[in-house]
Amino acid sequence: MTANFYDELAPYYHLLYGDWDSAISSQGAALGALFIAQGVPLEGPVLDAACGIGTQTIGLLRQGFRVIASDISPGAIDRLKTELARQTLEADAYVDDLRTLAQVAPGSMAAVIACDNSLPHLLSDDQILQSLRSCYRCLRPNGIVLISVRDYAELERKNPDVRPYGLRRDANGNRFVAVQAWEWDGDQYDLRMYLTTESADGACKTLVVRSRYYAVSIARLRHLMVEAGFVNVERHDDVFFQPILMGRRK
Repeated sequence: MTANFYDELAPYYHLLYGDWDSAISSQGAALGALFIAQGVPLEGPVLDAACGIGTQTIGLLRQGFRVIASDISPGAIDRLKTELARQTLEADAYVDDLRTLAQVAPGSMAAVIACDNSLPHLLSDDQILQSLRSCYRCLRPNGIVLISVRDYAELERKNPDVRPYGLRRDANGNRFVAVQAWEWDGDQYDLRMYLTTESADGACKTLVVRSRYYAVSIARLRHLMVEAGFVNVERHDDVFFQPILMGRRK
């Protein structure tokens, strides 16, 4: 479900931002400053293990870091490769599963990131723990993992929860509106995203993409990080657009 969701969303993902290029730069600067403060060298390498179409990957490349990018969605990886070529940037990018990171050599990464609430696509503690152990395996001694997630403990749970993104215009001047609708089911919720495009002649089309999330708490994620072997697990607020959990391999 997650791969299909992002395959379908990939052509439109940048339109979810008011200014995607600005978001790339600001997020890259925030992550880069945090990496420098934590002793991550520019030569890294940094693995963006849930890269999507490249918001954090491109941002970190602009900051001078060496980045390797992977995602479960082939459509997202194809879009990232197109963006890298357009911006004359270089990064290895390939399809991989956050739960296994099968294409990454053990002990090869200075840092691993999974941003933009990607980890809650895994729908159980066991799957999240598996992914965290895979991240741990990929890291060098003293390497860091960095995860950004929604703070679900602070969210009101209402059914349905409708979340509009606002009106955008694409490169051809078409009007674009995206709306999320959440429907809760215990500690999980189904998400439908309605993507409507209106062309200049008034013709409209709407695409509906679907996914599911586990509203795992930050406290629970911290516990799972410790269980996976990470030490010095800390929460960082007011650094990124979402809360960050960061831990270090022994």
